[in-house]
This record gives sequence, C-alpha cells and structure tokens, in this order.
Amino acid sequence: MAYIKKTTNKKGEVRFVIKVSCGYDLNDNQITHTMTYVPTATTPKKMEKEVREQAVLFEKQCKNIKNDRKVNFAELADEWLESEEDKGQLKTATLELYKGFRDRTYKCIGHLNIQKIRRKDIQNLIKTLAYGLDGKKKLREKSQKNYICFVSDVFNYAIVNELLEDSPCHRLDFIATPKKERQFYSLEEEINLLSLLEERGAILTYRVCYLFLIMLGLRIGECLGVEWSDIDFDKGTVFIQRNSQYKNKNTGIYTTTPKTKSSVRCLTLPQEILDILPVLKAQQEDNRSKCGDLWINSDRLFCNDFGKPIHPNQPYNYLKRFCEREKIEFKALHSFRHSLVTNLIHSNVDVTTISNIVGHINGNVTLSVYAHEFKEATAFGCNVMSDLLNQQRNKCDKPA
Repeated sequence: MAYIKKTTNKKGEVRFVIKVSCGYDLNDNQITHTMTYVPTATTPKKMEKEVREQAVLFEKQCKNIKNDRKVNFAELADEWLESEEDKGQLKTATLELYKGFRDRTYKCIGHLNIQKIRRKDIQNLIKTLAYGLDGKKKLREKSQKNYICFVSDVFNYAIVNELLEDSPCHRLDFIATPKKERQFYSLEEEINLLSLLEERGAILTYRVCYLFLIMLGLRIGECLGVEWSDIDFDKGTVFIQRNSQYKNKNTGIYTTTPKTKSSVRCLTLPQEILDILPVLKAQQEDNRSKCGDLWINSDRLFCNDFGKPIHPNQPYNYLKRFCEREKIEFKALHSFRHSLVTNLIHSNVDVTTISNIVGHINGNVTLSVYAHEFKEATAFGCNVMSDLLNQQRNKCDKPA
C-alpha cells in the first residue's frame, strides 16, 4: 500500500509525496521508492481521486522494479559463501571446494557487475578452464561443470534477492577432454600385493585397510569412516554410514555423510577380514593402555597409535612408498574399487547387486560408469552358447 503525504510549497501550491515500500535488501535495509506528484484537478475531491489513481500506478511500477543494488560477481559470491557457511547446510567438502574455485573464477568474471554478465562471459570461463588460458591446469569436463555449479549457485542467490530475473548459466557448451584410462588391479596383482604386505611386516592398520578396499570396493573416505560399533561380528557385517575427509588446514580431518543416500549400506564381511579384525582390536587395546590419558576415543578401526583417525592421504602414501620399494606397479587406491566391479561384472553378478555393493544411486550409474566392462562381458557371453554346442558335438562324435 502506497503512503501519500500532502505538502504545500511557499507559493501555496499543493503537491503530494507518494512513497512505496519494496521489501528489504541483503543488509536488511528497507527499499523505498518516492515520487512527488502535482495534481491537475482543482477541487479537493477530484484531486484526491487523481492522486490515489497515480499512487496505484506508481506502486505497480515499483513492484516491477528489481533490486537496483550495484555489485560485482566476486562481492556477491563471497556474500553467498558466507551466508551458506552460517546456515551450515552445504557439506564441508562442497563449501571448501567452492572456496577453492574463487581464484580462477574471479579472474574471469569477478570484476563484472552481476547484472551485466552474459552467457558468453560464462562460456569464456569454461574455455579458460578447459585450455588453461590463465596459465593454470587444464580441467576436464567434469571439473568444468563443478565450477559452473558454483557460478550458477551464486546467480540463483542473486535471483532470490531480486538482483536478476534469470541466470546466464543455461545451455552452456562444455569442452570434452580425453577421458583418463581407468586403472585396474588383476586378481594376481592383488594376491601378490597382499602377500608382500604380510611378508614384509607392513603396518597392520594399513593391511586391514587395503583388505577393506579390495574385498568390499569401498571409497577411501567410507573405509576410514568405519568404527568398531559398525561391525557386527555375530552377523559378519559392516554398516557403512560415514565418510572421513580432509580438505585443507581449515577443515582438518572431519567426518561427513557418505557421497549419496545409497552409499549408506550394510555389507557382508569376508572371513579373511573377520579373522584379522580381532588382531587389530587387540593392537589398539595395547596402544590404549600405553597411552593412558593421551588416548583419543575415536572408535575408528583405522587410527594412529594415539587413537586419532588417520589422515585420508596416509593409506595412499604408504602403499605408494611400499610399491616403489618392492619395485612393483603402483595404482591408485580407487583402482581396487574398479577391480572389484570389473570382476563382479565378468562373474555375471547382476547390475542391481553390484550397484548396491558399491553404493551407486542406481543401476544406471553403474551401467554408465562401467559401460565398457559390460560390453566386454556381453561379448564374452555371446560365445557361451557356441562353446556349449561344440562341447555337445564333441561328446556325440566320440565312439561308444
């Protein structure tokens, strides 16, 4: 509702000040628009009617006016990140990831007024990231999309606060890059690695960790998030329900939820793991008694000599040094996960079961990620009937 105030100047001329409120800005300051109207009518009744009509028109006009605050992308992005940090709704890893995106993003569009950024500017950012035009690392398509998710969230924040009517992050063209070849461990390589770790007296905590990765196909964060309370020795199962992560010095080692809702799952433990867990438990109890008050009660399976959860990079670094020392090929820890899925596919395990084991959202994700492996398994399956027929022919051809 418009506020109308009648005024008279020194000459005795009647004027009306019309004020319209349009909510509040990002700093909780009221947004108002004001105009002065000089009526043409001469009688008070007609004058009042004319001013009211003018107030209605002015109010409609003001309601269509968006927040005219002038702000560049960098300022608004920092404001949005601060508000998200206060809300605590974004995962710590996501928040820190977005903070890391600021440097390269701001160099491209940070100085531009939020209302003047167009699709071509966002497209230029993608090219810069893909080709390393800013002198930094060239990014793959997935990483380009992650950057644009950050940019898009900032624009959505601008829309909510009536700085914009629409986002320029629509129908963007991402730049495809050659996919990195996935590495796998063969069964022979895994057996050899586990044997060497035992023969050389590798640290027990790491040996058990690698068993979890090889036999259950866990992500490293899921593996390091397992606690003793998640193990059911009677049923021989482990409940995967948390993720141990490290982003930077600001976050330190922290615990978060698994990657997706489907990543929360219960898995059957192989007998080899069930046999070695009591040994690990006894070792931790011995360390606890030696540490006394210095012991940290984290309840984690994978912790240091003082009970503190191990750094997510430690299993990787330990295995890399071990492989270099033993002069065997080192592959990423995630390769254990790829190897498990590949072996399950070639063992004719159905896609739904595989998806449930590794914690994918659904079978379609598994089919998409491991499309090549499924094609190989299908091609192999096509020869099965031919082999069966040949076997039967050979039996029939044999003399009685």
